[in-house]
Amino acid sequence: MLLLITIASVSVAACSAWSVRQTAMRMPVLVVPGAVAGVYSPGLTEDNVRAAARYLVGLGTSFSGVRGMDQRFDELEAFASPHFLSRLQVARLALRRDVETQNQARVFYGSPDSERLSQTFPGRFEYAINGRRIVYASGLTMDSREATVSLKLALGVPSEKNRTGVLLEGFEVSDGAPMKPVSAIR
Repeated sequence: MLLLITIASVSVAACSAWSVRQTAMRMPVLVVPGAVAGVYSPGLTEDNVRAAARYLVGLGTSFSGVRGMDQRFDELEAFASPHFLSRLQVARLALRRDVETQNQARVFYGSPDSERLSQTFPGRFEYAINGRRIVYASGLTMDSREATVSLKLALGVPSEKNRTGVLLEGFEVSDGAPMKPVSAIR
């Protein structure tokens, strides 16, 4: 009798394990650059869009030298929608001249409490974050000012280079007032 109960228990456990395995194999996995580890439901949530936006802000605002800028903008362009790509490439060329001639590095420190994400239409989002933008030339601070980075995003079809399917349809950095150097603040 004990042998029969043991065989039945092992059979139920094996069937349960097989069912769980089959269910897990059918669930899609979505990778979002810069995402926080956790369990995600299939599809893009607002948190996924926000994480992708943060990643895109970093690509377009923080780099060192021409080579670093080119690598980051190559990746940024992979997220650009077809109608925004040409405008992004024109802006890239203008920025590249400044970075190259002045040996620039740029960094943007976003303030998380200023972050805003809104859905303007189904599948379309606007994202903005305030922070501090610093431009270095040959290792020296050339400019430091408040800035706002604004993105327009749309949900599209994931691809080999853009696995999230979040498309960049607008990218703007609006500079505010110059900030005082940290050493001058009392």
